[in-house]
Amino acid sequence: MSDILPYLYAILWFLLAIGTFAFGKKNKLGAITVVASIMFIFMGIWWTIDALIPSVNLLKGTYGIIVRVVIAVFVLIMLFMYLRIKKNEKK
Repeated sequence: MSDILPYLYAILWFLLAIGTFAFGKKNKLGAITVVASIMFIFMGIWWTIDALIPSVNLLKGTYGIIVRVVIAVFVLIMLFMYLRIKKNEKK
């Protein structure tokens, strides 16, 4: 079971990307769901590479710091987009 778990994580990220994009398109939420989908695609690719090449642990050390910084940048971009939307709704 532990051999298949990294692949399940990768599949989860790709499914979240598809679901987020479909939900955003259906509800016309726009760019914020596209950014979230891109983030989930990035995470899916990262976890897939980590599962395919177990000798290089992409979730620890320098690579782990890189993935956390990239995810934090995505989250900050989405936060600023959300705040901008809310600000425009008040006007």
